[in-house]
Amino acid sequence: MSKKLNSSKEIIVQFCGEYPADFENKDILSDPNFVFENDISYESIKLFDIDGNAVFVNSFLECQHYVKGGWDYIPSQRNESFYYNSLFMFSIVSVVLGFIFIKKYFRWGNLSD
Repeated sequence: MSKKLNSSKEIIVQFCGEYPADFENKDILSDPNFVFENDISYESIKLFDIDGNAVFVNSFLECQHYVKGGWDYIPSQRNESFYYNSLFMFSIVSVVLGFIFIKKYFRWGNLSD
């Protein structure tokens, strides 16, 4: 993706799909006993949080609620970042060990001449 997502609405559209034409936003936080209703016309979506926990959502309202709550993480981004960091550390260790090996080899070579 070349363009950065700026608004909450764009992030919700990326994870949940386009807003339904008949979508009615509800204030879920004011009702502690709110229960999400299953929408049979909405295909279930699996969302992830930063810790790798997963949840399946069954309606656009539920998806929107979870994405606004921080369930907008893509696990492959975490893995890719881990691979880059691992490669970087491996490179640093290889260079340092190579430098030590070469210094030791050339020092021994100079002593025998």
